[in-house]
Amino acid sequence: MRRFNLKELDSWACRGAACALAMLLAAPVSAQVAARDLSDLQSGIRTTLRQARVPGASIVVIEGGRVVLAFDHGVADQATARPVRPDTVFRAGSISKSFTGLATMVLVERGKLDLDAPLAQLLPQWEHRNPWAATHPVRLVHLLEHAAGLDDVRFRHYLLNSASMPIEEAVVAFGPYAVRWRPGSGTSYSNAGPIVAGLAIERAAGTSFAQFVGGAITGPLDMRSARWTWSADFADQLSKSYSSDLRTPEPFVDTPARPSGSLNVTARDLAKLPLLLLGRGALDGVRVLSPQSVDRLEAPRSRIVEGAGASTRLPLGWGLGLQANAQGRAVFYGHDGSIDGFVSRFAYSPSLGAGYVVMANALSDAPMAAAQQIRTYLERDLPVANGGVRPLSAEQRAAWEGQYQSTTPRQELLRAILGLTQWEGAKFDGDVLRYSGKRWFHAGEGVFRAEGAVAPELAFSGPPLASGGAADTLAHTPDGSRRRVPGWEATLKLGGVAATVVALGISLVSLPFWVWAAWRGRWSGAGSVATHLRLRLIHTLALWLAVAIPLGVLGLLGTRDLAWLGAPTAVGWALAGFGVLAPGVWLIAVLALARRGRSAGLKRVAWFHAGSNLCLALLVMGWLGWHGWLGMRIWQ
Repeated sequence: MRRFNLKELDSWACRGAACALAMLLAAPVSAQVAARDLSDLQSGIRTTLRQARVPGASIVVIEGGRVVLAFDHGVADQATARPVRPDTVFRAGSISKSFTGLATMVLVERGKLDLDAPLAQLLPQWEHRNPWAATHPVRLVHLLEHAAGLDDVRFRHYLLNSASMPIEEAVVAFGPYAVRWRPGSGTSYSNAGPIVAGLAIERAAGTSFAQFVGGAITGPLDMRSARWTWSADFADQLSKSYSSDLRTPEPFVDTPARPSGSLNVTARDLAKLPLLLLGRGALDGVRVLSPQSVDRLEAPRSRIVEGAGASTRLPLGWGLGLQANAQGRAVFYGHDGSIDGFVSRFAYSPSLGAGYVVMANALSDAPMAAAQQIRTYLERDLPVANGGVRPLSAEQRAAWEGQYQSTTPRQELLRAILGLTQWEGAKFDGDVLRYSGKRWFHAGEGVFRAEGAVAPELAFSGPPLASGGAADTLAHTPDGSRRRVPGWEATLKLGGVAATVVALGISLVSLPFWVWAAWRGRWSGAGSVATHLRLRLIHTLALWLAVAIPLGVLGLLGTRDLAWLGAPTAVGWALAGFGVLAPGVWLIAVLALARRGRSAGLKRVAWFHAGSNLCLALLVMGWLGWHGWLGMRIWQ
């Protein structure tokens, strides 16, 4: 059965972390000791991969604008012990988006595309719901910079498997599309946007996406291994891939979302991408883009923090298929990829003239740890970033302190869970902000730089993302925005969760006692023992059915198995059934207590227990219903 990497999503439930590709935000480099030389670096990486039991990997290190180290580790196929070689092909996953960004800029330079063009002009046939279309249409740049407000692809989309499906059909298959906030006012990583952008590329180029990228980018760069679909001519070179247990093979799924994640390539060929970008659009005498276009690829310009001054806008974040990472001694740009058991990353630093590629064939954190080892080595001669701390007023501290929750979840499905479990506290220790496990220093105008980081990556502003409602304090990071939760709301949410947990615990403790009391005939009153037992069980059942909906969804997410998540199964239908059954049972419980409770002579404790359970069940169902979870079919 095919599994997916949970890191491809928001840290969905109780972890409350942000975007998967925020794996780029690794631990500060100062926390690691740099390798002494390339030999030491290679040895350290091999140790990291071997200790984590990663089957196979391929590594490329760039310094001074050239490859200084390239080596392979382990096996490409555990069953045959076929070793990883220089010509071993890995799947690059979402690194495909970087090529989509490059392809777009090639067409921009040729005058065939305009980044600021509304999609209604470029692709009038693209169906999407945008409540702000009249004043804030979705533009091409929004799709590439993850600022369109689109939901990420659904679980069922991961199961789409077709090498022949045209992108025009893929755009329809990956729908429906709904804009969740004003385009440009928030960031949320979405695989859906680049698929639509890929169709715009095809329309402008007059040829297929794969053919255009081959003719304009991978062909001129002599990336001979690059393929966008499976083909027999590289089958012997393709590595097998493995799930997180590092033993179970993953199937190859030819996703029709080619502009978002289908690239197959060797690490050495992929290394030509950071080399090209370090060369500001040229490599080995071949110019693909102008230096100005490379600058544009790296810079996020579509994201506007409305109502705030220009100085409050973060200079770093999602560019056109590239994400900036300032968590170290130099700014690096790049992208991660994860698909069908493959994990990859490429990154480069223009100021250092350095970069790297890491590709591996198993779901593991070790390849990202290896990437961090390389970055630490490349930054070894740079001083640790230190900047002055600007003083803060008492008013600023009061405005920015508090608990924050995501307003831009990667999947709208998760908003209900994140709204109860994600609590990111911002607190000041003098003029130092403690937030998201880091120390942040004020750089002025509500912008903060993390300790050890070379540039700011946090900004506070006032206006909300969507029209209407009170103006909340927002914390903006390169991967999304978070809203400061008012004290009353936090109290209500945390109190509701705590009360529900306590009520569930009491019901588990009470159940054996109720059975014993019924057996011993301990209940007095006009009602029969069976009536007393039913009246106690039905309100408890109503609460458990309501809570079973989110617990069931979290349980399915925990399996990471797309056969359960992306297709209708007995478990999935059961969860959908709970969403319909729970309100019905709640209503029956209310009517039963109203009709039989008084005549049965229930005591005050029993009435209080029943009433509290029914109130909590109503609260849970109201929250879930507000977020569309009642009757939800998760595979849709």
